[in-house]
Amino acid sequence: MITMLWRRLASTKLCFWTLNLLCLNLFIGGLYAMFDGRYRQLNMTLFPQWIHDNFDTQCWWLITLMLVLALLGANTFACSVQRLQQLWQRRRANSWRTNLVLLSPTLMHLCFLLILSGHALTEFSGLKENLPISTGQQLHLDNTAIEVLSQSNTLYGDGPLNGVLRQSQAQLRFTRNGQQHETTLRVLHPVYDNGASYHLLLAKKPRPGQPPTLKIAIKKDPGLPLILLGNALMSLLMAIYFVTIRHHRYGGQS
Repeated sequence: MITMLWRRLASTKLCFWTLNLLCLNLFIGGLYAMFDGRYRQLNMTLFPQWIHDNFDTQCWWLITLMLVLALLGANTFACSVQRLQQLWQRRRANSWRTNLVLLSPTLMHLCFLLILSGHALTEFSGLKENLPISTGQQLHLDNTAIEVLSQSNTLYGDGPLNGVLRQSQAQLRFTRNGQQHETTLRVLHPVYDNGASYHLLLAKKPRPGQPPTLKIAIKKDPGLPLILLGNALMSLLMAIYFVTIRHHRYGGQS
């Protein structure tokens, strides 16, 4: 029974239909997102919190998306393990270079699982906060107090952009365990502190002649190391794979 379930889980037919379901699900979800502004909040809110605040019958496609992604991950893992077993049994029949070429696609799939796991870790245990700020305001994150000391804006001078907003910044003071330090946070120049990243954003497009309303996006990405590692390893494996394939195709001549 277990062997039969494992074979079905590791089948390429299951992979084919799962990918088709994923494409269909994303297509339907894209239509929902076009006409319902709630889904844009997913870029600024963790998935569990968004579901808690917005769950209704129209969110079915998000639930099925998570289930299909989980099934795809399980299928990819099972296929990779099965392929590794086959390559291990035949390892003495080929040279190490041929074995490396045969092994590379499987390792790429495992890198995909590493990337997928990193995104899941961030989405379900990370932090996403978007808070409007004003001078003198105090924010609290875990054991850190953040005080907004000042805000300032820079405008373009002479020319066609005269008077148009060029840059905004906020002076912040971080206090943790009795120790303080100050830093300047600017738009598109995030600040990293104690495992969190702070991003200065415009709350809305400023009107001419009026100062912009600013907000801070605070993020924690515990899955980021897995994502970066998975992408780096996949890029390395792809380079090795295609260079070796080219070497074999042209008989070692470049």
